[in-house]
Amino acid sequence: MQHEKLPIKEKIRRYRWNFQGRSIPMGVGCAWVSADENIEAGVELLLKSYEAGFRYYDTSRRYGESELVVGRFLREIDRKTIFLATKAGFKFEEPGGVEQFKRDFYESFTRLGVEYIDLYQIHDTENYDRCVPEIIPFLKERQKEGLIGYIGLGTRSLAAHSQGVACGDLESSLSYMDYSLLKLSAQPLIELARRCGTAFINASVLHFGLIKSPDPLTFRPPAWGPALLQRRLAKEMQDLCRSLGIDIVAASLQFSLLNPDIDMTLNGLRRMSNLESTLNAMRARIEPEHWAAITELQRTHPTVGIPDERNY
Repeated sequence: MQHEKLPIKEKIRRYRWNFQGRSIPMGVGCAWVSADENIEAGVELLLKSYEAGFRYYDTSRRYGESELVVGRFLREIDRKTIFLATKAGFKFEEPGGVEQFKRDFYESFTRLGVEYIDLYQIHDTENYDRCVPEIIPFLKERQKEGLIGYIGLGTRSLAAHSQGVACGDLESSLSYMDYSLLKLSAQPLIELARRCGTAFINASVLHFGLIKSPDPLTFRPPAWGPALLQRRLAKEMQDLCRSLGIDIVAASLQFSLLNPDIDMTLNGLRRMSNLESTLNAMRARIEPEHWAAITELQRTHPTVGIPDERNY
């Protein structure tokens, strides 16, 4: 089956969220749709998001049973109406890492129940150099075969992203927790991606719940603990939004949309209440003077623009 090959930025633009007559560059992050171990509930959630107008869906072989949930969802809709992105992890230090990546790649097609994936991404590698000898050639061959449309990288390391984008191998760059109300460290990467024609995909703008935590100063999600200065900024940002009379979730989601060089922002859904809060966030009106106050608070925190230590 032949698929139309467009520049990725143009292709992604066709799958923006149509919400109340607006074309919004926002898609669904599927990392958590199987987190409650209820596949039927996850499928229903994705169907509701589809009914709400979402058309970009991002998952991964590493997200538990997420690909299975997405696969069940795909059987209920017209596959051609969505942009499907997934990933497979690659850790070069792990024995057999290359072969495991290849097995995961083919398993993604089985789990999703598809013959074609729009975007296949290398997941959570910290050293892009290690992908060049075997992983990139493997993906390019699968691209020539028509199994995938585009090749991307989804990882924490901004250095790895910048290297892959600059050398021209990557068609998309998915960064998370580095362009939000609390962090602007991905801005140089966003500008590089624009110059290179690479799609930039922004994820985890709520910082895994830190943004809306009842007590950001003591926030400790599993396996990740934000630095004290970042937690302090989250508390200050909450206080500021409260004083301005605006919802911090609305500000978090809409902030990413203000940057025209971000091709897609992913909002993770776990339960129906997350979808409802997203719809409400997009209905909320945030005035220019509110954004001015938010950006001024960001300016007073110099660490906002500095990558976290694990990004080096």
